[in-house]
Amino acid sequence: MYNVIIVDDEPVIRFGLKASVEWEKEGLSLIGDFPNGEEAINAMKKHHVDLLITDIKMPIMDGLTLMKKAIDLFPKLKVILVSSYNEFEYVKEGIKYGAVDYVLKPTLEQEEFVQLIQKCVHKMDEETNIEKKLTLVEQTTSLHERKKLEQELKRVLSNEKDSSHFKEIKNSMSGSLIVINMKINDVAKIEEQYGILFRRFTLEEIQERFYSKYEKGVCLAISETDLLFLIEVNGNPVKLIHQLNDEVVKESSLSFSFGYDVISNIYEADKGFHRSSLACERRFFYPNEVVFSYKEGKEPLEKPHQVEQLKQFLLPVDEKKVATYIEERYEHWKQGKMHPSDIKQEACDLVTSLFGNKLALSLLLDKCEHFKKIESLHELYRILTKQIAECVRLISDLRQKPSVDNELMESALSYIHQHYTKELTLQMVADHIHISRNYFSILFKQFSDQKFIDYVIDLRIKKATDLLMNTSLKVYEVAARSGFKDVKYFSKLFKRITGYSPVDFRTEHQK
Repeated sequence: MYNVIIVDDEPVIRFGLKASVEWEKEGLSLIGDFPNGEEAINAMKKHHVDLLITDIKMPIMDGLTLMKKAIDLFPKLKVILVSSYNEFEYVKEGIKYGAVDYVLKPTLEQEEFVQLIQKCVHKMDEETNIEKKLTLVEQTTSLHERKKLEQELKRVLSNEKDSSHFKEIKNSMSGSLIVINMKINDVAKIEEQYGILFRRFTLEEIQERFYSKYEKGVCLAISETDLLFLIEVNGNPVKLIHQLNDEVVKESSLSFSFGYDVISNIYEADKGFHRSSLACERRFFYPNEVVFSYKEGKEPLEKPHQVEQLKQFLLPVDEKKVATYIEERYEHWKQGKMHPSDIKQEACDLVTSLFGNKLALSLLLDKCEHFKKIESLHELYRILTKQIAECVRLISDLRQKPSVDNELMESALSYIHQHYTKELTLQMVADHIHISRNYFSILFKQFSDQKFIDYVIDLRIKKATDLLMNTSLKVYEVAARSGFKDVKYFSKLFKRITGYSPVDFRTEHQK
């Protein structure tokens, strides 16, 4: 709505003007009427005004003076002058300064006045639409330029040393730059609960928000879990990252870690990228921290124990001896003398060395894949201990395993099909059939050739397609009845899987 004020020293005229128009119906809000220009200008300093209807001859401050002061406050203001027959020279001056039109007091007709009001509203609508189009063009042009910078930065990071790539970015960002590697935390849990696409959608939304709120800077996805930011340094880097988190990232329901490095110019971009990635990896040792700066290592990192060493230490398998060895290695790992990936590899080698000739290779490889996704040292230690105990139990139950597993999976699938439209997690199904979450995850994939969450999403999407084709439920109702809590995520996921938005799918398939 546009705001209107009426100014006239005659109360009866003000009353007549107010009563002549159904203001809200015309898209207007009448915020006040005043007896002179001084009171009106004071009110205009407190409220934005789009349309001024003012008498010309008034005490204290006349209408033309008011009009000039008001246009200084609001350059796009529309003005209608109210005059007598003998004020026409003043009317001409007012129109010269920008008044839209005028009305004569002695011959004021309601219909004519309403048409004049509508004329002003039409002008304001046209200007608003033009502004929106210009803003959209500017935003589109700006976004296009920044997407172009993204491509140039990708070429720089892929070690293409063509100086033209550096030049494009340098023209946009000069001087010292902060390189930030932002990584999604708890990826395995998110994937288990929502599927792989959820995190991709989240990163796309963060990138869009960054470009809408930051006039300068580049943001690009460097993996399914990471975004890289390149921003001009303006003050304390840690403070800048917290600002970025507050303005761009916090709207997401996920948590993130930030590793950063400051470079003196764009020509050091690849080095900054590498260092910010290394900084982010320190969360493995300090999972409760959020921001990590790059720190130069003074000593070369140790390598993991080799498989033959592990076999020498641990075979034949003795649970007490294995537990003592893992405890000792954990204390050593905590010193940070090994790279996280090497620690995870050592955990994998440990399990395969102990059980390589006793359990199926596919089962052990799945356990190793699980280790590689773990994000903190303490969690790795906990899971490693748990997995070894589970492997020992599996070996003892090996003879009855096939028939027991079939029964377990039948029970699990029945439970899934009964509950997939409600909250349903891997842990809930594992608890229902009384086995560990990790073993159920492996078992499910062996039997269905799908991850648990992908299987559940397939069921939910099939349910949604049926509801869209055969009911008139609103999209948010379809989402809820199919097991999706977030209608926005449902709509994106549905389009990615089916190729249609929910609305388009219904239109196409109900025909």
